[in-house]
Amino acid sequence: MLDRDAPMPLDPAASPDLAAQWAQAAGSLGLDVAAEPVLAPQIKSALVAQMQALMEAGDYAAALEPGWLLAYDEPWDRDYALDFALCLQHLGELESACRFYSTALLLDATDAYCLFRIGECLQGLDQREDARAVFLAALELAREDPAYTQVGQEAAQRLDAMRQEHT
Repeated sequence: MLDRDAPMPLDPAASPDLAAQWAQAAGSLGLDVAAEPVLAPQIKSALVAQMQALMEAGDYAAALEPGWLLAYDEPWDRDYALDFALCLQHLGELESACRFYSTALLLDATDAYCLFRIGECLQGLDQREDARAVFLAALELAREDPAYTQVGQEAAQRLDAMRQEHT
């Protein structure tokens, strides 16, 4: 089971030198956070473009740094949380990915995609009962919104596969 009391990966209380790490990561991308502690819109746009290009190329490890900068700079931006979570998931950082998918889900509790991804992470962490419950919830949400038809189909396939493993 996930440690629900563990600090968020970007929680300053979790790491006293988190701001220094963020500044170092920003510096490696040519950003001077001492002069501009909040990322300017044009810098965010450039980081988003860089991260998306890297993700499309399948280079999730390289996409992690711009994703982390964006998620740290605007922790309540749903798209940044989703993209960063996807990078983490592809790199096998499943607990951290769950936390960022959960942040995105908090910002839109009707998002079947977030639930499905959380279910994948829980399944990868061998938390089968929790994964099953989350896949069921994703399936229910998907039935209510046609935009999530594909997610619903994938959740149903996961649930069927899980049932077949038990028989």
